[in-house]
Amino acid sequence: MNNRSGIFGHFAAGIATVLAAMALTLVPSGVASAATPLCTTMVNVNRGGNNLSVPATGSGNVTCLISRTQAANSAVVRGLQYTLKTCYPNVHLASPYSGELVGNLSVDGSFGPRTEAAVKGVQSTIGTTPDGGYGPNTRNAMRFTSNDVPGRCYHY
Repeated sequence: MNNRSGIFGHFAAGIATVLAAMALTLVPSGVASAATPLCTTMVNVNRGGNNLSVPATGSGNVTCLISRTQAANSAVVRGLQYTLKTCYPNVHLASPYSGELVGNLSVDGSFGPRTEAAVKGVQSTIGTTPDGGYGPNTRNAMRFTSNDVPGRCYHY
């Protein structure tokens, strides 16, 4: 009996180790997303003497997310769409809309497949991972519309 319980104990410990390793492998991506809050407003940020309109949290934190699965309110999506359309009009949307230009994107406040494809197209152009979601890496590489000079865009 002792030998059997010893073998069972080792087997159970092995299973527990495998399950713990799998959990550690699966958790990080969800944790990273959960740790970064959703963008819920647009704020004015002064960068290099230029006043830019940038997505942010309600507390003004510009480290936030917008994506199809993490949709912000429609006003923030419209602000992002307007920025993409104004600052990157000649960039092609990603597949399956690669025949369309970001400049023709509808500013409708809905983060649908075309907005995601527009973000991917811009991400490819600015050298960030084209995942279709707006977050800190995309923000740091993007240009944003000026609040001082309509139609002008400046790097964050």
